[in-house]
Amino acid sequence: MSVLEQHLHPPDRDPENPLASDWLIFLLRWLWLGSALVLAWLNPAQSEGFSSVVAVVAAGAILNLVQAAALYVQWYPDWMRIAGVAADTLVAILLLALTGGWTSPLLPLTIFPVLVASLRVGIEAGLATAVVVVFIYGALAISDPAFDSLGGLYKVGLNSLVLLGVACVSGLLNRQQKVTQERVESTELKSLRRANERAKAIYEMASTLSATLNYERVLTTMLNMSLMGVTEMAGPDDPLVGLILLFEEEGNPERLKVQAGHNIPRSDDKRVVSGQSGLIARAIFTAEPAISDQISNDPVLAQFICMQQAQSAICAPLRAGFDSFGVLLFASSTQDYFTEEHGETLTTFCNQAVIALKNAQLYQDLQAEQRKILEKESEARLKLARDLHDGPTQTISAVAMRLNFIRMMLKKRQAYQKIEAEVAKVEELTRRTTHEVRTMLFTLRPVVLETQGLAAALEQYAERLRETENLNVEVDPGGYDGQLEKQTESVVFAVVEEAVGNARKHAHAGQIMIRLRVDDHLFSAEIQDDGVGFDMEDAQRRREGGHLGLLNIEERAELVGGRCSVQSQQGAGTLVRLDVPLKRWSGAG
Repeated sequence: MSVLEQHLHPPDRDPENPLASDWLIFLLRWLWLGSALVLAWLNPAQSEGFSSVVAVVAAGAILNLVQAAALYVQWYPDWMRIAGVAADTLVAILLLALTGGWTSPLLPLTIFPVLVASLRVGIEAGLATAVVVVFIYGALAISDPAFDSLGGLYKVGLNSLVLLGVACVSGLLNRQQKVTQERVESTELKSLRRANERAKAIYEMASTLSATLNYERVLTTMLNMSLMGVTEMAGPDDPLVGLILLFEEEGNPERLKVQAGHNIPRSDDKRVVSGQSGLIARAIFTAEPAISDQISNDPVLAQFICMQQAQSAICAPLRAGFDSFGVLLFASSTQDYFTEEHGETLTTFCNQAVIALKNAQLYQDLQAEQRKILEKESEARLKLARDLHDGPTQTISAVAMRLNFIRMMLKKRQAYQKIEAEVAKVEELTRRTTHEVRTMLFTLRPVVLETQGLAAALEQYAERLRETENLNVEVDPGGYDGQLEKQTESVVFAVVEEAVGNARKHAHAGQIMIRLRVDDHLFSAEIQDDGVGFDMEDAQRRREGGHLGLLNIEERAELVGGRCSVQSQQGAGTLVRLDVPLKRWSGAG
């Protein structure tokens, strides 16, 4: 910016140069002095005394240079402005007296000191300057012998009123400008304070969220911090309502559940609504904040008790990239309360919070999976203990009793044939116990599954069941040839084992068929038995109560991203089907 441009900027427009108006007056003073000199020179009546006019203009120029020096070093106190106004007034009066008094052509130039006094000092200074000039002007008029009492008084009175009017108008304009400037500065100060408070809130929220993985605390912090960003206009009689609604199923806007709230009744807590219409739908599908001032016409918001008195609302989506988690909603009883600025603020808060929310969800899911793993381990230990108690432990006890019986027979020297028969029975019990233990070890950790794959492990498992349980189990490997990863094969094997166990223990099946299929990008395993079957509705009620072994199958299927379905009728057997996507779990296809 050039020096001249700096001079032309008033101080309220250029806070970096508060003396800009004084520089402008410095430049205008040169124009004022030059105009006075030219008008005096062009005045036909100014044949004598022109040198005096030049001297007065020169004195004014010197004073102007002194003020310029003070402005240059930026030492320009208020008293110097008053001194400048007084000097300008004195120069104007002297020029008026030297160029014809009340008939001087320089009379319009006396407006300059009046304007400077009003605009730079105040309306009082402007009026005082105008009164002094008017007094001298009137005195010069009355002292002139050629003064016409009636016409002269009219002329003097009119010119005096013009000077006083200029002082009043310019002073009022200056006062109005100051009031406007104060309002602008107050508005800007409030805006800066709000921006500072929001930046502080964002920083505090980021610090708090980065220090916790607790899901509930993340939601509470996100709601409270966002509330701080939109409450600068709310009073004690206008408390805002705040809600965080998250998808019950990821990416499905059909069911949104209230997970956190502010100023909401108990009946609205955990309420489930649809996100397919109204304000919430606009925010979800446009991925931008949405504002509404017609709450009563919104079919979704009308379901909330806390929205009955609301007049306006704003809804911002909770998104991370292309993943959507839900919405953040605020409502006020004030009409037209929310603005686009609120939307920008909420967007900033949501962008900061949604990452922590996602991390908290992942951590919560991880904890849930960890609990499931621990439960499965505990269940496996209980199952092993139960199987050992019902199987090998009972058999070993029987072996011990028969060995004791054989010892008594030896003491009594009974016939060799009887003793040999008892030993044969002990041998058969021992062999059967060995098979049972090996079967248990096989189901706990089938080595063949790791070395030869799922199909071979199922064949060996079926063979052991045929030998030990006298159960007809057949395996049809279909087109399966190791398309699944080893870890996924272990889960599939556990699902098949659970289904076969249910059929053997509860369905009293005599024949079980295990089929493996690979179709495009989907692996399927079917376990079909000819047992007694069961009622699906009754099984569903038992499953919801956690009392059915099929619940374990479904949970294991979810571990590998699969899906399990069951078909059964009483007296018609049961079909269990497990589907696992190959694209997700292996490089096949």
